[in-house]
Amino acid sequence: MPARSPRGAAGIGRPAVLAGSLALLAAGPAGAQTVIQNDSVIDFGNVAIQAGFVADERAAAWLTATCEGDLIAVRVLWLSLLGGQPDVLGQAVTISEPGTFPVPGAVLRELLGPVMQDGFFNEFPVVPGIPMTIGQRVVVDFQFLFDPNPLGPSVVTDVDGCQAGSNGIFAIPPSAWFNACALGVSGDIAIRGVLDCELPIFYDGFESGDLGGWSSTVP
Repeated sequence: MPARSPRGAAGIGRPAVLAGSLALLAAGPAGAQTVIQNDSVIDFGNVAIQAGFVADERAAAWLTATCEGDLIAVRVLWLSLLGGQPDVLGQAVTISEPGTFPVPGAVLRELLGPVMQDGFFNEFPVVPGIPMTIGQRVVVDFQFLFDPNPLGPSVVTDVDGCQAGSNGIFAIPPSAWFNACALGVSGDIAIRGVLDCELPIFYDGFESGDLGGWSSTVP
């Protein structure tokens, strides 16, 4: 089983979000979108680029819904040390039931042939969306099609510690799932989900909001 070690820290010199994802952030009146994540990566912050992968290996994040709604997109941060590297074809981005950590459960969606762009959170729509309830977990993993170039882009972790039960790696050999923390990965994998959350509605049909100005007087 290959050792896992970060290539080093690299500052994110550009906003870590795809320009094409901005339209998804414009929520309509029926819901509000929120990002679910384990990692603490921020724009212009430090990250660890994980260089120890080989073809067919997978990096996974166990994500927990913070609202009730549909999982409508997933995001994978893809970064090189120097930036500006050519696009890379991945094998798949897979969304699964939580299973028994560190092994994901039944596959819910498989997004084949993701094209990864250097320097961004690459976002992939999930159509149709996957319904989720508050506290429900889902696994999102990225599978490599090729060995990463030693100086090229790869998946990324934050640098403030690896949370138990939240990060997994499918390693070859021995073609099995492992707790990423146990393999020496020192941060949380920057793979996220986007939920289109349902807003709670009162019995009278009004959307929830600030009730401080409401009167309790019945006419």
